[in-house]
Amino acid sequence: MEYLVLDPGDPWQEIAARASAVLREGGVALLPAEGVYGLHALAGNPAAVGRLHAMKPRAPEKSFIGLIADPAELALWSERSGRANELARAHWPGALTLVLRALPAVPEAMRHPLGTVALRCPGSEFLRAVVSAAGGLVVSTSANESGDPAMTKPEGPLLDLVDLVVDRGALSGTPSTVVAVEGDDLRVLREGAVRVAGRRT
Repeated sequence: MEYLVLDPGDPWQEIAARASAVLREGGVALLPAEGVYGLHALAGNPAAVGRLHAMKPRAPEKSFIGLIADPAELALWSERSGRANELARAHWPGALTLVLRALPAVPEAMRHPLGTVALRCPGSEFLRAVVSAAGGLVVSTSANESGDPAMTKPEGPLLDLVDLVVDRGALSGTPSTVVAVEGDDLRVLREGAVRVAGRRT
């Protein structure tokens, strides 16, 4: 396992390049995400996604989040939605995950059984650079057992299972807000860092 420290204020470009190389090579990386640390793999690599599933088993109804590097990439992976575009313009890059109808191009690893996909353009410039250089949708999931507190510092047994850890110190612990967009209807599936008006579920 490779361990890199990302100190605030220091150049991060070389570490981002290394992280993206690990993902392109089929590795799994533990990276600082929106307020918590997450496990990341390239969505188009079934072997890498399989390793991630083994590290954090998921029920079929709980799909992973896909990270994109630019808000404009929303149109590549999901059906057109005026409400989704409004939310993306208002909150991306940032800590908002949108659940939308998936296009056929979405890798199987990212497709929910109901035909949706969860997408986020992260607020972290570092993470966006990693995703951009990785060359495709990047799977992201919080680095904790389901139901356990999110990881705010890189520690615990998961570190021994990944190929790369990027340590950015202690994070806030506040996850992204998750909103499902169905026509003009918004359902807030998870409260988080961004406030969105909609039905709470």
